[in-house]
Amino acid sequence: MQTMVFTGRLAGDPQISDDFAKAVFRLLEKRGVDAAGKDRLVGVNCVSWSKGLNEKVIARGLARGCEAVVTGAFIDTAYTAKDGAARTAKELVINRLTVLDWAEARETPTGAQPGEPGRVAA
Repeated sequence: MQTMVFTGRLAGDPQISDDFAKAVFRLLEKRGVDAAGKDRLVGVNCVSWSKGLNEKVIARGLARGCEAVVTGAFIDTAYTAKDGAARTAKELVINRLTVLDWAEARETPTGAQPGEPGRVAA
């Protein structure tokens, strides 16, 4: 099994099951620029099956735009698309997660009252 490391920002807020058994998020990593001068982004779907990590770190500390380093192994997941076709996708199963930019450390959004929880996307 190969271990992969990705550093990037979350494309959206993590999706976490009600019992914290599963957390899923998409991490975007910048890989230089293309011929037109636009950023070349690589996206990877990350999944965590660690209830403690999901509850104590991912649910509390990650939101859209947060920066993280994820280490894990790729697996192929089979699923049925909306059109009924059978498809497969690669997911990075998280072994280690390092949060570089915590959602809790962000400023309160404009219009929010002091003391109210708020998240601002980067």
